[in-house]
Amino acid sequence: MTEQDYIIVGRDVGEAKFHLVGDNILPAQDNPGGTPLDVVYMGKLIGEMSERIGEDRKASAEEIKLMRLCMRADSLPPGQFDEMTENTLIDNTEIQVIFETRTPGSCIHEDKNTRVLVVPADGTLKTGLEQLEMPVVGKPFEPPLTYPVDKNLMLSWMLDGIIEQVVNVESPEDLDNMSWHQIRKHFADEIEAQLIKEADEDKVSQIAAFHRAVGIYVTNMCR
Repeated sequence: MTEQDYIIVGRDVGEAKFHLVGDNILPAQDNPGGTPLDVVYMGKLIGEMSERIGEDRKASAEEIKLMRLCMRADSLPPGQFDEMTENTLIDNTEIQVIFETRTPGSCIHEDKNTRVLVVPADGTLKTGLEQLEMPVVGKPFEPPLTYPVDKNLMLSWMLDGIIEQVVNVESPEDLDNMSWHQIRKHFADEIEAQLIKEADEDKVSQIAAFHRAVGIYVTNMCR
């Protein structure tokens, strides 16, 4: 274990440090347009790579270089690194792109598949687990291994369910004498109570949720 715990992660949407404009790599802070070098670009590149066949089924040195620019070093806890430290860690990181394979047999029962399960460097998962704080009773915890963009996408996807929750809130007593602030609080309290009840019924502990997220990541990362 090093003197400071950290993980190497992809730059999320809005966190790109560089943009790819034609064949040029330009600082994101200059708003150069083009394509931000972040996890979206990395995912697109890997998607294209997965369709390669034969001798083309490999990553070029230029692609590895661009992938490196899509990454950053996160201290655990966050906010402990200056820019020089982060840049040095990324520069010293070896990036391996391993292609999974599928070799068809004479029938499907004879197919041969290779699945690559990536095990993180020492301490990265342990440190994440140690930082999890058990939530106060009755208050759901933040799902592990998620990012702000995931939250926004999920809220959009669950919009119909949220509207249904609002529509089904029972009318409060003495409605005619309530202020708009009191009415809004009534809706918020009723919906919060229902969501907490549903979360408690799932009976997934915070540690189990973390392990679930890790398991999904290593086995089903493209679904």
